[in-house]
Amino acid sequence: MWTALQPDQPTSAPMIRAVMISSIDGTTTVDGRSGGLGTPTDRLVYDAMRARADLVLVGSGTALAERYGPAVVSPVWTDRRTGPAPTVLVLTRSLPDRLIDLCAGTDDRVRIAAAHEVGRQRIEAARARGVRVHVLDPGPTGAAVRALASRLHAREVDFEGGPRL
Repeated sequence: MWTALQPDQPTSAPMIRAVMISSIDGTTTVDGRSGGLGTPTDRLVYDAMRARADLVLVGSGTALAERYGPAVVSPVWTDRRTGPAPTVLVLTRSLPDRLIDLCAGTDDRVRIAAAHEVGRQRIEAARARGVRVHVLDPGPTGAAVRALASRLHAREVDFEGGPRL
């Protein structure tokens, strides 16, 4: 387990790791949240991957259901991490008010990555509340996310959820 934080070979593009949980029947939530599915070992792995990451990527539905806030590094892993906790980046196709409310007041530690099609008014509404909004490049979502992660100088991205993503 301790080797989970050992660096991988550097690559030119950010490394994106999916860190998700599901039950044997494919269910990803219990009572609308994923936390009820995990064991202490699952939590240790989740925390290790978050401690490695420069950026935490999550879909807006998951961020809202799980009430995401700024990332923290588990005390188990703090001695293996240099620098602050990773930035949380929430992907959205619509940028609803609830998501703006969730991200406002997080001191830039929770940001939004809006799909290229999101209306300018929605983006300006979020920015007026102090939320940093990045607009994804047009084209395939995967390529747009990887390009944004590169622009943000992220070497490792912890993709934590969004079953629709």
